[in-house]
Amino acid sequence: MKKIISLILSVVMIFTIGSVSFGVDAFAEETAAPETDITTEVIEGLDTVAPFVAYFAQSLENIDLPNFPFPSSVDQFTDMLLKTLYGIVDLLIDVVLKSINAVIPSVDFEHKDEYVNDQFYAGMDEYLAEPASGAVWSVGYGSNSIQTGDELDGEHYVGGSLSFPDPKSATAIYDDQRVRCVALNDGSGRGTIVIAVVDGFGLSNTDVAGIRAELADFAEANDIVGINISVLHQHSCVDTFGMNGDLLKMVFTNPAANIANNLFGTEFELLDGRNKAFMENLYNVTVDAVETAVETMEEGKIYYSSTDVEDLIREKRDPYAVDADLHRFRFVPADGGKETWIVNSPIHCVGNGAAGTEITGDYPYYMEQVINERADANFMMVLGAELAISSDYSPLELPEEMTDIEEIDAYGTELANRLIDNSTEEVEVAPLLNFKMAQYYVPVTNQILLFAGKLGAISNTVVGLDDYDLNAEILTEIGYLELGTDIAVALVPGELEPAIAFGGCLQGEESWTYENFDYPSMQEVVGEDKKLIVFGLMNDQVGYILPDNEFKSLLAGENEEIVASGDKAGSATITAFMELVDSIEK
Repeated sequence: MKKIISLILSVVMIFTIGSVSFGVDAFAEETAAPETDITTEVIEGLDTVAPFVAYFAQSLENIDLPNFPFPSSVDQFTDMLLKTLYGIVDLLIDVVLKSINAVIPSVDFEHKDEYVNDQFYAGMDEYLAEPASGAVWSVGYGSNSIQTGDELDGEHYVGGSLSFPDPKSATAIYDDQRVRCVALNDGSGRGTIVIAVVDGFGLSNTDVAGIRAELADFAEANDIVGINISVLHQHSCVDTFGMNGDLLKMVFTNPAANIANNLFGTEFELLDGRNKAFMENLYNVTVDAVETAVETMEEGKIYYSSTDVEDLIREKRDPYAVDADLHRFRFVPADGGKETWIVNSPIHCVGNGAAGTEITGDYPYYMEQVINERADANFMMVLGAELAISSDYSPLELPEEMTDIEEIDAYGTELANRLIDNSTEEVEVAPLLNFKMAQYYVPVTNQILLFAGKLGAISNTVVGLDDYDLNAEILTEIGYLELGTDIAVALVPGELEPAIAFGGCLQGEESWTYENFDYPSMQEVVGEDKKLIVFGLMNDQVGYILPDNEFKSLLAGENEEIVASGDKAGSATITAFMELVDSIEK
């Protein structure tokens, strides 16, 4: 953690000293256009420390001291003292970064009051408590490889960790990367919804909107009321999010391009970790998979069951509120054709580590192979509330000489076999589909993430709240889905702490801040009469979503905070979910 922070700070300082002057010199003669008042202020500020000092002072004025209770023991006093010291260091880092973020040549964020997302699907207008007369499930499936064959050309980066000091270009391909898609309709006449899942590290709402735009005419012609796209968050796939590119190149090149684009209206392309041709192909094959799923829809029945895999799960962070089941929705066509399985798992795909350069679809790929072979079924998996949950190989007692990819294969095979051999009673899911989405904003209080956004290293839809875009939010989506009368699904745009979904958030003196997280769980919001399942990383990747009172110091030895939007993501998300569910007229 300390190395990562030192890296970020070093990058910021390098950029501040060298990149600004380089950018102005490189692009000043490209063209000439009238400068806006804001641009004038920023450019003038590049030659002085005034904006830095101003925002440094502003940050000091807004110091939020810990509200610790009087210690009841020596251990508690020691804990408070350590957290106070951490807080001071965090404050200094925050003040420095916030001040630098005030003057760096930035991506020109849309202003919150002016931005409109024209590729948003609100879902169904009518809510049904019971299946419509004559209702029947219709399900279709589509799947394509997203690989192009050029992944080893040195220009495709692998997601999972920062590419520093050397770019993490892909060096080997172990297996395929795919997009898998299902289309669902309950026969009520209220429309079809689509769920697609991509083998990739992340996909922003900006890219989701781009894919939706290419499907707009098809969606209208086929009464599609929802297009939802997620990722399996493999740390060993070609980067589809942007943060894993050549960091040094981005730091020196993007600010210069930002200066030119903002000053002169040019359209210099910003560098990030994504390969342009790969992303274009991803769009195309995802569109094709969606169209195939809709066009191959056939009537049948859906059955639900779950399989306990707690022994194969490792939770790295308190509290232990894991949904330790593999959930399976099994569609059986009326004509006896090929089944389609939708599986939900909370297990991170990190079998090949976060720093590797080999491409693999991780354990879901090997699950699919077994399910295809043993059950002759189509397969799609959606990640659940997976904040700090990863795999535990120990129950498999694998030989020490196994390679990482052999271990991934064995783990995926074990999960698939448990699904296939599960003796738990299946329950038929009534042909009832309710679906509703809402947009909401997540405040960006993590200045490191804001720096990445200003640099152009992430592709989220970030909107500014002030002239310098120092205060910003991510526009994203939250969803509510009902399958049958007894199952509710929360569609969440990031990696959710399971306790926010299922209850058990640390409170008071047990929490990092010694405060309460005074919100109901998602399970309480939907009601105890329904089983809650989480579809995570759906329609966006806003990072880790933690309870506000558990957003720890960057020095605390955790790694979730470094790639979270900040300490307001948990409250913003559960509040948006509550408002969405309350808005549904049942």
